[in-house]
Amino acid sequence: MRSIQSNGRPLTTDHFLTLMMALVLGLLPGSCRSALAGDPVQTDRKGTRSLESPLEEAMWQFAIMGDRTGGPAEGIEILAQAVDEVNLVDPDLTLTVGDLIEGYNGRTQWLIQADQFHKTMNQLSCPWYPVAGNHDIYWRGPDRPDGEHESDYEKHFGPLWYWFEHKGSGFIILYTDEGHPETGKKNFGDPSCQTFSPRQLEWLDGVLEKTRALQNVFVFVHHPRWISGNYRGGHWDVVHQKLVDCGNVSAVFGGHIHRLHYGGNRDGIEYHALATTGGHRSRDFQGAGWIHHWNLVTVRPSGIDIAVVPVGSLLDPRQFTPERRTLTERLLKDDLVQFTSKVLIPAEPIEGVEVMLQMKNPVDRRLRFHLNSPDGRISFATPEVILAPLTRKSQVVRIHLDRLVLSGTVVSPLLEVSLEFDDESGRPVAVPARRVAIPFDHEQWTARRVGGGHLVLGGGEYVKVDSSRVPLAQGPFTVEGWVLSSDFSGPRPFITKTEQSEYGIFLTDGVASFWLHLDGQYHVAEGQGVQLQPDRWHHVTGQFDGSEIRIYLDGTLVGKKSAAGRRTLNKLPLIVGGNPNRKGHGTETLIGKIDGVRISSTARYGLDPFIPEVDPLVDEETLYQLSLDSTMVRLVQVERGSGLKPTVGQLVGGGKCQSGAAAFTGSRDR
Repeated sequence: MRSIQSNGRPLTTDHFLTLMMALVLGLLPGSCRSALAGDPVQTDRKGTRSLESPLEEAMWQFAIMGDRTGGPAEGIEILAQAVDEVNLVDPDLTLTVGDLIEGYNGRTQWLIQADQFHKTMNQLSCPWYPVAGNHDIYWRGPDRPDGEHESDYEKHFGPLWYWFEHKGSGFIILYTDEGHPETGKKNFGDPSCQTFSPRQLEWLDGVLEKTRALQNVFVFVHHPRWISGNYRGGHWDVVHQKLVDCGNVSAVFGGHIHRLHYGGNRDGIEYHALATTGGHRSRDFQGAGWIHHWNLVTVRPSGIDIAVVPVGSLLDPRQFTPERRTLTERLLKDDLVQFTSKVLIPAEPIEGVEVMLQMKNPVDRRLRFHLNSPDGRISFATPEVILAPLTRKSQVVRIHLDRLVLSGTVVSPLLEVSLEFDDESGRPVAVPARRVAIPFDHEQWTARRVGGGHLVLGGGEYVKVDSSRVPLAQGPFTVEGWVLSSDFSGPRPFITKTEQSEYGIFLTDGVASFWLHLDGQYHVAEGQGVQLQPDRWHHVTGQFDGSEIRIYLDGTLVGKKSAAGRRTLNKLPLIVGGNPNRKGHGTETLIGKIDGVRISSTARYGLDPFIPEVDPLVDEETLYQLSLDSTMVRLVQVERGSGLKPTVGQLVGGGKCQSGAAAFTGSRDR
């Protein structure tokens, strides 16, 4: 009878009486149990929040494997990995839903595949129980016997249909490939071959009668005949009614369709079709049910819970030893993949510039290097390189430099490299992919152009020069550059290295200011009574002479402040057209044009007005200067004085250099 419900599950009268006795004896959570047994959560702390007691409810678990067939040969390795993961959970038993082997063959190949499946599943720490599927039964080739592989199956796997009891629950395994009732023809796609035989149905009636008093009954089949559109002759409604009449069938599990499918809760019975555990997947789309997995079923007096466990999602914590930590930390280092030669920046597009790539394996495990070119502009002899422990290998890589790359319209090609090593169980472990930039030889590059040029920024774009490339000693220095914008409202960082340290020029709301961090605090010189005008080129200078900081606009001193001390240093990049955050990314970026940025190791200007120059020649006092006349492969040239060779900065975003140098476009009167 179905007179009482618990957690949405029907309970028989006997089951209800058992639960009531447990409650009286204090075996279930709640006020009655607490009053009799006391609260098991104990402490000597006073005035703390009370914690809920754990449920004292008996439970046990079993696992279910999906279809193995139709997938690649390495599908057996996926099944083996699932076996390892099931062992971590250590359920009472494991079942399948059929299609254990590839099948569709004669006896010799069938026996080889059956042996392979047995050897894999026998690694389980618990007993396992098979279900027969069409791949396990159908014969292909000459000398087909009656029943095809049915006798082979029953000899090597077990009965075609059977049942057993465990911890008050019944497990019923049905056979859905009996075939045509008269001819014996086996074809699961033919409606006339989709029915259960009278013999099997009669057996089922007897089993359901024997299991009527059990807490739960679980039914397993290969073909999910309750999906009526797939099985027009399956008469599952007859079977379903038998299960309903039994009164304690909790769930039915099937396979075959290789995709997760929940058939709903019908009259208290849940219907589940599993996907694959190493079998063929039509799509690699976990969210749509195409997934390699196994199911974990938890059984309690109050009901059952079913979880889908993707293969690869459970890990053995005992593998994460100090040795594994040391190994993985080493594999995250940047020196495992390096270019050992540089690419000259050509003036014209060129196909297949050769550069040498070296890969190194510094650990005692075999490593697999996987090479990939996200934009297709890098080619290599093979996408996978395997290195034995403590070895290295070099190979030639070809770089394709077209006009889009050379002009900076697209980013420079990057080589994407991912690594794999095998864990203690022989399972592959992926190391996060890294991207390796192509090393360009910029020393022979002539960036200056006749007639000059300037940088155009459209928002979210800026130039970044690594701190190591622009060293600035303590003492006097000068920062200057040209800028044009249509809108100076709000914060407008111009040339900055600030982050509670260093220096920067800001053009906030059109007012120029120079910020310098000395002895732990900022000192600011702000322009007085003058503002930058929209759509006009302006020259802005910030300067420190050791005792005073100054701000100049268009060659005229417009603000100053006494200040002395040691500059607070940082390792952040110099940002032109923005302000660096703590991660070195440009923020509050400027929209407009920039030209002729220069930083000098001296205080170049005094109190008198001067005529600012655009891209002056580099002299001994020039630390670094950005003419911004041109860009190549998203780089801008950084010229240096004292005979030092040029270096480069990176153009971040979609900015570009255009011809024509900065110039005054209006009156100097303010």
